[in-house]
Amino acid sequence: MKSQIHYDVTYGHLLTNELCTKYQGLKTLVVTDPTIKSNYGALFSRLNPNFLFTKTMEARILEQENQLLPPFDLVIGLGGGMAMDIAKFHAWESGKTLVQVPTAISVDAMFSYPIALRYDGKVKYVGEIIPEKIYCDFNILQSTPPVLNRSGICDLLSCHTALYDWQLGAEKGKSHLDAELYNKTATLLQEVKDQVDDIYQVTEKGIRLLMEGFKFVAVENYKIGHCQYEEGSEHFFYYCLEALTQKHFLHGKVINLGILLMSMLQDNKVQEIKAIIKKAGVPIHPGSMDISYDDIAQALRQCNAYVAEKGYSYSILNDKTITEDFINDAINTIKSEFDPTFQAK
Repeated sequence: MKSQIHYDVTYGHLLTNELCTKYQGLKTLVVTDPTIKSNYGALFSRLNPNFLFTKTMEARILEQENQLLPPFDLVIGLGGGMAMDIAKFHAWESGKTLVQVPTAISVDAMFSYPIALRYDGKVKYVGEIIPEKIYCDFNILQSTPPVLNRSGICDLLSCHTALYDWQLGAEKGKSHLDAELYNKTATLLQEVKDQVDDIYQVTEKGIRLLMEGFKFVAVENYKIGHCQYEEGSEHFFYYCLEALTQKHFLHGKVINLGILLMSMLQDNKVQEIKAIIKKAGVPIHPGSMDISYDDIAQALRQCNAYVAEKGYSYSILNDKTITEDFINDAINTIKSEFDPTFQAK
């Protein structure tokens, strides 16, 4: 077990002024995308930064990209999960200071100290880096499309299915269950369920709840050496779907879809989780992700074999075979309860 880690998070308004004052004079690399640069890039003009646009999480390409970068002292991740993960990679690979400025809290990447790269499509975590600062700027976050922030609920709501999987693995002798951490996580999960309205409305309270929840997950992950309390079959379904379709998804959509499907497979408070996902306001039907119902069905057919092949932690996908009857029920549930285009027909 590792020692405690600390994240320096600042909450407030117009925090880029503070950031530019603190780091003025450093050669700065800002990892972002063209749209976000257009919206917020001018806020960093005092740093005279070089901007690097995100394209892929494939390790081979990022390693080549790193060799071609101009000299820098500071890396700023400006954006969502991909920007922050790529910023982590370049800061870690180059041994430079990292600062994260999320423009949306659709994922917990600003706190996740390992770097989630792809090696021929498989997610692998490499390196460890903790940002020197995380700036949670309410002006920036509340100016972004609300669904991008709402979708952040996924990486805490995932505890609903992950805790079930963790306990199942312990019962099967495949995992060690830490009772204190299990109970702390269950308490956080209930708080998220109780405050879903604030998350939906993107209030400062809702933003803080998600950010502090992400921090909790990262700190405990560092201490215990795994994140089975937060990452389980719902994430494994996502990895399988991503490998199948070769598409990049808004994290909250695909993870919330995974939470629904795996809750059904687990027979785990399905009606409650349906209601929470609906209240969170994050679309999970395939049309919202530019995939098809057949893609979802194919991913479900492959899930059992996929998790066995990749060696992910024990979950319902190791314990229960997905049948065609389950797939039909799952597809019909999405169509009838979560797909407005299907309901309108």
